[in-house]
This record gives sequence, C-alpha cells and structure tokens, in this order.
Amino acid sequence: MIKKPVLLFLILLFQFSLFTQEKLFVPNENQRAINNKTRTDNGELGKKYWQNKIKYIIKADFNPKTGFLKGKEAINYINLSPYTLNTLVINLYPNLYKKGSTRDKPVDLGDLHEGIVISRIEIDNLEINPNGKDCFFEGTHLYLALPNSLKTNKETSLTIEWEFNMQKTTQIRTGKYDENTWFIGYWYPQIAVFDDVFGWDEVPYDGLHEFYSPFANFDVTIEVPHNQTIWATGIWQNPEAILSKKYLNRYKKSLVSNNITQIIKPEDLNKKTLQNIKTNLRTWHFKADNVVDFAFATSDHYLWDATSLVVDKETDRRTVINVAYNKNSLDFYDVAKISRKTIQHLSDSMPAIPFPYPRMTIFNGGGGMEYPMMVNDRSESNYKEMIDLTSHEISHTYFPFYMGINQERYAWMDEGWAMFLPSKLQDSLAKSTNNAKAAYSTFVYNMYAGNSSEATLMTPSYHIKGYEYYVTSYYKPEIAYRILQNILGEKLFLKAIQTYIKRWNGKYPTPYDFFYTINHVAQKDLSWFWKPWFFEFGYPDIGIKKVSYEDYKYEINIEKIGNLPVPIYIELFYDDNSTKIIKKSAEVWKNGNNNFKITHKTKMRIKKLILGNSTIPDINKKNNDRSFKERL
Repeated sequence: MIKKPVLLFLILLFQFSLFTQEKLFVPNENQRAINNKTRTDNGELGKKYWQNKIKYIIKADFNPKTGFLKGKEAINYINLSPYTLNTLVINLYPNLYKKGSTRDKPVDLGDLHEGIVISRIEIDNLEINPNGKDCFFEGTHLYLALPNSLKTNKETSLTIEWEFNMQKTTQIRTGKYDENTWFIGYWYPQIAVFDDVFGWDEVPYDGLHEFYSPFANFDVTIEVPHNQTIWATGIWQNPEAILSKKYLNRYKKSLVSNNITQIIKPEDLNKKTLQNIKTNLRTWHFKADNVVDFAFATSDHYLWDATSLVVDKETDRRTVINVAYNKNSLDFYDVAKISRKTIQHLSDSMPAIPFPYPRMTIFNGGGGMEYPMMVNDRSESNYKEMIDLTSHEISHTYFPFYMGINQERYAWMDEGWAMFLPSKLQDSLAKSTNNAKAAYSTFVYNMYAGNSSEATLMTPSYHIKGYEYYVTSYYKPEIAYRILQNILGEKLFLKAIQTYIKRWNGKYPTPYDFFYTINHVAQKDLSWFWKPWFFEFGYPDIGIKKVSYEDYKYEINIEKIGNLPVPIYIELFYDDNSTKIIKKSAEVWKNGNNNFKITHKTKMRIKKLILGNSTIPDINKKNNDRSFKERL
C-alpha cells in the first residue's frame, strides 16, 4: 500500500513528466538569444535585437559571347552587433565550379575552373594582398582578416575586384540557355550573414542546398554589348538612356497599365531598333534597397511583355511585372497573365499582405529558381505545370526574401510556404477539383513518411540529401501548414501568419520565432503539434478500431497508430444512398490520447464508412473503411 504523501508525489511527478515531454527542445544558440534579449519566447523581436547593415556599389562587365564576367564592388559594412569583429566571412559562390570543390550536384567537367579570381582587395584605403596571410580561401568562403578590429557601431569600407568565367553547360539555378542568353546569379563576392543566433554563417554552398543571405542596399551598373537587353533585381534607373522612343513609350505605359504591353514583339526582333544609340557597349543601371541578393539576366533576342497592378489599395502602390522569353516557348506567352493573378492572390488572399516589392521579372531560362524580384523558369510542356511553377517561384517573394529565411538550415521555412500560399489559386486557374495540389503533396509524402531515410523537419537541411531533401523541404511542411490551418481555423490562421510576417520581415526569423508567434497569436500552446510534426521521427496513421451500435447511436472508435496527429474525416454512406461527413481537427489528439470516440445518432442504417481523404496523410489505409451488410 502506497502512503498518501508518496502517492501525491508520484502523481505530481507524472504530471510534471507529461508537461515536460510536451515542451520543445530549444538549442543552446536559441536559448542564448532569448537570454541576451535579442529574441523572446512569445515570437516578438527582443528589445536588444540587432542586425548589421550593408551597402554595395557594383560595376560589372559581362561578355555574353564568352561568359566572362568582371566586376568591382565598393562595400560599406556597419557593425551593429555587440561584438567586435576581427574577420569578415565572404561568400564566393562561383567557387562551386572550382576544381576540387565539394558538391552535392554533378557539374559538367568543361565548366570547372580555378575559382573566382580576386585581383584586388582594399580595406579602409589599405591594400590587402589577396594571396597573402590575411586572406584564407576555403570552399565557397573567403575569410578576410581585418587590419583593424571592427567595434560596435563602427563601419568599414571594402573594395574588391574580381573576375571569372560563367559556366556554359551546367545550369544549377543559373547559367547559359542559348546563344547570348544568360541568367546570372551568385556572381559577386557577398558578405555572409552575421546574426544574433549563429554568428557568422559558414555553411558552404554545395549546389543542392540553398542560401542564407544578408539584407543590403544595391547600386549596380552592368556593361554589355549594345544589342543585349538586361532584366535585373531592383528598379531600372536609366531607361531613357537605353531605349529608343518607340520602346521607351511602351515601357513607360507598362508601369501604370493593368493591361499587358508587349515591349518587344516578335516582329521587333530583327529590326535592331530597340536601343537609341548604337555604341559597342551599353551600361544598364539598377537600384534595390533592403534585399538579400541581386541577380540579372540578359538576351539579345528575347520577347518582353510587361504589365502592372495595384498591390496596396490603401496607397495605390503598384508592382510592375516583366516577362522575358524565347519566341519559341509555348507557355511563356501566358506567364504575364498568370503572374498578375498570382501577385493579386498573394496581396489580397494568402497571405493577404501587399506584395512587398516594386518589380517582378519572370525570365525564360531553366529549372525553377527564385531571386529578389527575379524568377528563372524553364518552359513547361503544359498549362497546369506552367501555372504551378510560375506561382510557386513568385510566392518565394515572401519567404525567403521579405522574411530573411535561413534556407541552408531550415528549407521548410520557405519551400513549404511557397507550396502552401498559391495552392488554392493553382487549383482554381488549372480548373482542378478535390484540392489537387494538396492531394499530390499528400500522395508523395505518404510514400516516404516513416522510412529510415526520412529526416525530421528540424534536422539542418544541409544534412539531408537526395529526394528526402525535397520531401522534407516541400511536401511535409506544406501538409503541416494545412493541418495547422485546420486546427486554428482560416481566420485565426491568417491572423497568426500575418503577425509572423509583420514582425519578422526584413529580419532573420528562426523556427522558434515562428512557433512562438503562432502560439502567442492563437493563445494556445501548440507544442503537442509542433513536437511530432517538426522534431520527431514518425509517420501519420489512423484507423477504424471498432464500430458499435445501440439505441440509434453508432460509436466509432478511431485509433491513432502513428505518432503524427492528423485530422479525422469520416464519410458515412446510408442505406438510402445519402451521405454525411464528420470532421474533427487534429486537436482531438492534443492530450496524448491514442483513441478518440465519435458518437453519431441516426435512425438510418449505415452501410459503409470511410476514414480519411486524399489530402490527409495516412501511410496505411487498409484499416480506413468498414462495410456492414446489416445493422450492427
């Protein structure tokens, strides 16, 4: 017999154990940020949050015949952190193609080179030998020792001159697409992020995993042969100096028109009258403020459609859409129209925050890759795929650009949202039924959930390889967001997501800032949901354990076999061929229970019931239906 004090102690210990089991694991780095008051445990910015400031002035020369790129940049870097910096970490992404570099994607051997060649470095007017002891090159990083320590609230100025040959065959997110047509990304020495959680970002670029880039202001001039057109991040500063009157008028019209203007039409391609002065070289000038990267694309034979729309009805602010494409592309003639509808959907419906940037260019290159105010997209073979690709890449504007997402560690924080945000629009435009996009994600995830190769969402993305990287980054988080929406309801879910975006745009959120913000807005501790879906190994599996009948009451016992909580959706089929749907959110599992009983009163006989639907993940559907020849 257990004495009362001992019994009470055991009860309290058991309750405490249950409570602590539901708490999320918080790594040391995140705990330190909260202790340092740069972050909070309710998802708001801490009172002492900081991030450093960067300004680039870049002058580049690009030869589309040879792929040779040469540049000079002046960087102003302000240290707003509480730490003294003795070294700067600089990303040299073209070194992915340096001989001997480690890669997670194959490259054409003909594209390998000796790496980005830095010919000059100057720090605060002091010349630094690029081949000396103050410069240490490792993979895609340059570690640059500062001649004088950079203290808090002080700034330093750098000048870097560099050159390299763009790859001509390999097309990992950027490259050559036909004669004189290029998309140029990751092309300049870029100072890495130094943040309040991890310090310097030192994750190398391997070709598979994506990026974590610092917010900066850009002033960029690019010199190309006179017959080349350039589209780039930011606002074009000198159209009057480049375009002849006819095309300048078309361009200016597109800035204020809701209609689609063809700036370069098929019949214009052979006239060679686009530019007003024919010199050997022309300089294009662009500016962009508070963006995490700068990319540009160029061609001498691409069509150009443009339009604009009001994205913020309170201020009448417009976003201008440019679409540049090969005349032989079968799908790009409709991309401007789809892009308009995507940006309208994002601004008005989901996430219902006005599109944050003044420009968006969709360029007909290869693959599908997002950049600030730029998209590099392949041509698709059918209309539906074009809709999906276009809307997905444009949706990335919010994540990882408006929100400074660390894609290297947490790719689900941007790819999952780029899957979720446009999904209803994609179904609508493609005239799909039965939530086709959601059903496809569920179908893919069901094949991989619980396999030994599956990683948790909180596993750093750079550790995940192969197709599991795509399942973990795209499909599983998109499903988790849908389940979360079902738990909170559409109105509260939208409020929570908008709060998260408003708090952290222009900043660097971590997963915990997301979790804590949703909890804070919902006024709920959702650890019971976050923990299995984001932190734990496991799989979704629910089944019909038992069905009984008595006094016009059916009792349906649903068993949670897997550890991931999912909604309950039951379709009842009656003798008279009528049907009824019973729905319960995943919150029915929040107390850790593995059984949930549903009581359904009816005078009609149920002849069949089916648990689940195509949008709810469930790895074993053999226990999801029951048929009855007669009343139980």
